[in-house]
Amino acid sequence: MEFNVQQLERTNLYQLLVGCILPRPIAWVSTQDMKGVCNLAPFSFFNVMSVTPPLLGISILKQASERDKDTLANIRLTGELVVNIVNLPLAEAMNVTCGAYAPDVDEFELAGLARATSVTVKPPGVAEAPVRLECMLHQCLSFGHGSGAGNLVLAEVKYIHVADEVWRDGAVDDLALQAVGKLGGDRYSLAEPAFSLARPV
Repeated sequence: MEFNVQQLERTNLYQLLVGCILPRPIAWVSTQDMKGVCNLAPFSFFNVMSVTPPLLGISILKQASERDKDTLANIRLTGELVVNIVNLPLAEAMNVTCGAYAPDVDEFELAGLARATSVTVKPPGVAEAPVRLECMLHQCLSFGHGSGAGNLVLAEVKYIHVADEVWRDGAVDDLALQAVGKLGGDRYSLAEPAFSLARPV
């Protein structure tokens, strides 16, 4: 099959892109507004962008309405966020936070999650998450207009929490981590079974 993207409707283009680029890691982002209301939402357009400086990239797509998603609005306002890594035991709770809720809804309470106090930023992390990365906004780049337009948040990592049970021999053990990835539609995946290939020298 071949596709001229100029001839595809937005929904079909979205489905094609997310069906091709997978599995995608999930950034479960916690933020806080100026009133102290916490927001928690997952985003699968996510990866490491740089090591020096340590930058994460999270793209938050525009909704059908012109209003920014609560996560993006809070990041623009406060410049602070926590990226929580979703493991298999947290998949159901993560799915609860996918909904389009009003700005005053606290998804921590909605999903029955505990808050972990952060060291360098105000938003709490998900206490149950095996990894939490405290971040400050480095830059936000916007692309396009209307539904589906991207807002690329470049977030600089300031502090990292790793649960003892996933830290083995000086590194994060991916098998113990059980990180959940996003596939197309409502499907998710794990990083197993995995295989190794030695890099050429």
